[in-house]
Amino acid sequence: MRVLLMTACGRSKEKMPLPAWRLYRSSRIRFLKKVAEATGVRYAILSARYGVVDSDEVIPPYEEIMTSERCEKLLPHIVTKLRDFSPGVIVFYRGGARQEYMDCIKKAADILGIRVIEVGYANMGDIRKVEAIINDLTGGS
Repeated sequence: MRVLLMTACGRSKEKMPLPAWRLYRSSRIRFLKKVAEATGVRYAILSARYGVVDSDEVIPPYEEIMTSERCEKLLPHIVTKLRDFSPGVIVFYRGGARQEYMDCIKKAADILGIRVIEVGYANMGDIRKVEAIINDLTGGS
């Protein structure tokens, strides 16, 4: 099964354009990059400014948070990007992200008929379960 690992963007950012997984000063985002590499799945970040970005896509820093209104504006882009990634399932590590990020990705996934598995809670809770979930879905070890 084709799995897309996703998480929400982070508040704290570096001051120059960098690959998304490095732009955000977040141990959560960096840990998930390692999980994606270990499991061989694609990894994307839901950005409040840019929508869905591949973790290796270079983006400039910004200040924006996800709101319902922002999600509505980004939704066509998010749907297009998800269609391009064509996952069978999205494993979305929520961590402590605002509910609006989860709501937004679910809305886009519903449009495309993609299943979303939500995992995680604040302070990187359950982050170590992500790799096992991906391995169960892909048949990895």
